[in-house]
Amino acid sequence: MEQKISYRKVRDLGAIFSATFGFIKQNFKPFFGSILFLAGPFIIVGAAVSAYMVGSSANIARMLRNMDEFYGNMILSYLFSIIFYFIGITIYNVVINKNILTNEKLEPGESLKLNHSMSNFFNDFWRMLGNMLLLTLFLIIAFVVIALVFGGLIALSGAGGSGGAVAVTVIMVLVVFFGLLLFGPILSYIPLAALFVCQRDGINIGAALRKVFYYLKGNFWMTWVVSMVALICYMVMGFFVQIPVFIISAASTFSRLKSVSAYGEEDNSATLLMVVVIIISSLLSYCVMSVYYLMTVYQYTNLEEKKEGSAIIEKINQIQ
Repeated sequence: MEQKISYRKVRDLGAIFSATFGFIKQNFKPFFGSILFLAGPFIIVGAAVSAYMVGSSANIARMLRNMDEFYGNMILSYLFSIIFYFIGITIYNVVINKNILTNEKLEPGESLKLNHSMSNFFNDFWRMLGNMLLLTLFLIIAFVVIALVFGGLIALSGAGGSGGAVAVTVIMVLVVFFGLLLFGPILSYIPLAALFVCQRDGINIGAALRKVFYYLKGNFWMTWVVSMVALICYMVMGFFVQIPVFIISAASTFSRLKSVSAYGEEDNSATLLMVVVIIISSLLSYCVMSVYYLMTVYQYTNLEEKKEGSAIIEKINQIQ
């Protein structure tokens, strides 16, 4: 019998990688089944709406005839799609965290079940939804502030002549590139780790972020490496599950252009096929993204266990 994957353990990169795929192997059906059953319907609706707006040649024809009507419908449709995606992602976070946390409490030989994900689900969902809304608001404000700072610097440089504006723009592009390379993996790691802590400890996002930064201190580069490897794994797997979308999009481009020239005559079967393929690819993308999520959680708990040693203390207390 395989040993249960526990998150309370000090691990290096190789052990984190092995624990991630070991957890998926041990709990494949209940893990992905709970994601698809609980989060899947909301992801499907969100993907279907956005896919139809992009893939329908009738929509392109309407754009050519009436731009105001087209953009009004598109904004409303994408707002609807974003709401369903947001709910789906919230449930997705709750379900993955519940799988990890429940697995920790199971007796040796006991396996995860779908019912474990549904236990006390709504309490976890509403707490996660509130924390995700606060986190999203904070990220939007931070993005706007950074954009205004960069925009102000470019505007000031433009006052001194076009040459200065070009130079500052090039510098800004380089700063953004190297900044994303240096801080991107960490900025991806922090929100997911914080959301896990929110659900596990029943605290708000601010307190969870303080915990994440506390354990991150002095472990920046190790966390950067783990997060970068996790991102590369996700991007490679995500690319493969998106290949059908690229193929269908390329194959349908010519037929959609012909439909546009007819102002609304479209091949409904081609549009339907594209919507179905995008839905399936979206579901698979969230499934493979769970690899990144698990690696992030195992890195956080690795840093936590290094400082706290709670698993060792518990074993000592059991012996006593």
